[in-house]
Amino acid sequence: MPREARLFEACKGSPSKAIRKAVANVPPAWIQRANESRKKLEPAIVKAMRKLYGLRVKRPNAKVTIKAADKELRNALEKWELAYRKEVFYNGVRVLMELNRSGVSER
Repeated sequence: MPREARLFEACKGSPSKAIRKAVANVPPAWIQRANESRKKLEPAIVKAMRKLYGLRVKRPNAKVTIKAADKELRNALEKWELAYRKEVFYNGVRVLMELNRSGVSER
């Protein structure tokens, strides 16, 4: 079971707020896991997009079916966007910690 992103939620996705709360390091594995989590969602997005566009072209009068496919795509995109924001958040915290330590970041 995946663990909760408590730091992300407590800081509302803001790396500048997180740097003040973070007392430990952000391991590169957190960034990698966030990236993998986002990448796992991409096939579902492609499938939902193709389904929606196919319905719009082949069955333009199937309003209920198109609306359901649109909702499915929207849900998949919301999950992807959350995963993307988490990835960017952890990258931002990591960079701010590097700046704090050495005054220069690698990214």
